[in-house]
Amino acid sequence: MQLAIELTREAMKSRAEPAKPTEPTDLGTALSQQFGLIDRQMEAIVQNLKAHNAKLERSIRRQRIWNYILAVALVAVAVIAYAANN
Repeated sequence: MQLAIELTREAMKSRAEPAKPTEPTDLGTALSQQFGLIDRQMEAIVQNLKAHNAKLERSIRRQRIWNYILAVALVAVAVIAYAANN
């Protein structure tokens, strides 16, 4: 029983300590790692923005078509109303 308690405590201690990334001793290496990380993050952001822009363009296209349909319907109703009164 004592062994199980000690093993549990050791496991909890190992989880509590976050894994520290290896820090390079060379400034150039550290900077290149940071720039590489930034580049990967920027690429992900750019991909997300492109996908979002494509989605917005499709929505705008659908809205424009809908607006044209409503305009044609309004003109048709106006013509029918005018023809009915004359």
